[in-house]
Amino acid sequence: MYGMIWMVPMMLAQAGEALEPAAAAGGSTTEALAKGISVLGGVLGAGLIVIGAARGIGQLASSATEAIARQPEAGNRIFTTMIIAAALIEGVTLFALIICLMAVFS
Repeated sequence: MYGMIWMVPMMLAQAGEALEPAAAAGGSTTEALAKGISVLGGVLGAGLIVIGAARGIGQLASSATEAIARQPEAGNRIFTTMIIAAALIEGVTLFALIICLMAVFS
């Protein structure tokens, strides 16, 4: 998940470019500023979501590995529980990223 952080600088560059057409077309600078702030908020939110999900899944895997090392006979149950929890984390992350991207591209 840390690999997706490369998107943040690219989206920040798009946020700066979003201000130029609105101001050049005679639009209000307030509207352009509001658009830029929404893009910036969406981009920062997406970055924080990805970092949080990566940290959560990393800690989940670390704890599951430690639990399996301590009690190998319960390995299958621990692994199943870990996969379910990781899938739930990924699902919430996907929904949150969609919301942030809606703020960027709306």
